[in-house]
Amino acid sequence: MDLNYVFLRQQVERSLAKSADSEAAREAHKELARAYELQIERKSGGRIFFREMAQVGESRSPSASS
Repeated sequence: MDLNYVFLRQQVERSLAKSADSEAAREAHKELARAYELQIERKSGGRIFFREMAQVGESRSPSASS
């Protein structure tokens, strides 16, 4: 999967989370965005990471870079 496409999906999900009418929808979109962020981190070999994830204590795998 193209990294640009994954970035697009991550941005769309973050936008949808911000505009969601219900807490359930907001959380669902946030979870999808986090999943795309993890894909981006893996595909970039750890060169790209998302600060928001690091601030909330979600773990990142440093072993992805070689």
